[in-house]
Amino acid sequence: MLPLWKVTFLLLVVFVMASPHHVVISKRTICTKKQKEKILEKCNYFIQPGYPIYLVSRDSPCCAAVREVQDRDMECVIMMLTRQQKTQYSVKKIRALHRLCELPSLPKMIGTCTTEQKDAVLQDCKKFIVPGNQRRRLVPIMGQPCCNGVNKVPKKGVKIDMQCVVELLTDEEKNHHDVSKILNLPNHC
Repeated sequence: MLPLWKVTFLLLVVFVMASPHHVVISKRTICTKKQKEKILEKCNYFIQPGYPIYLVSRDSPCCAAVREVQDRDMECVIMMLTRQQKTQYSVKKIRALHRLCELPSLPKMIGTCTTEQKDAVLQDCKKFIVPGNQRRRLVPIMGQPCCNGVNKVPKKGVKIDMQCVVELLTDEEKNHHDVSKILNLPNHC
C-alpha cells in the first residue's frame, strides 16, 4: 500500500492534468487556456514547424497576445499544449516569442530630451561650441552631422528645446562647451 503523501501527490497530479484551464504557481495564475488559444490563433503564421521562418513584428496582434501573458512566459503556454498541438506548432518558435515580442526599453530621459541626444549634439557639434571667441566663427550647415543631431532634439512648442540639452550637461561638460553657443545652434540648423 502507498504512503498517504504519495497518494496525495498522485491525486494532485491527476487534478492538475484533468483541469488545464490555467497554470498556477504559488497561487498566482501565470497563463490561461484563453491566452494560449489567442496566441495559437494570432501567431499561427509565425509558429508553424519547419521552414520558412517568418519574423514577427513587435507591434503585431501576435505580440500583443504574447504580452498579455504575465512576463511573456511562453513556457507556461508550452506546458498547456496538447500532444496534437505540439506536432501542429513549433515549440521552439513559441519559446522564441518571449524574446521577439519584448518591447525595447525607453532611453533615460530628463525633461524632453535624452542623454543620448545630448551626447550626439556634443560630439557632432564640438567644433561649433568650443568656449571663447574664435577669429573665424564656425557655423554649422543644414545637412551636416551637427544639424542632424540638433534636429533630433525634441521641440518645445515650435522651437527645438536646446535648453533641455543644457540642463543635462555635467559641470565638466559646461567647462568644455559654450552654453550660449549650444542654445544658438537651432538658429543655424
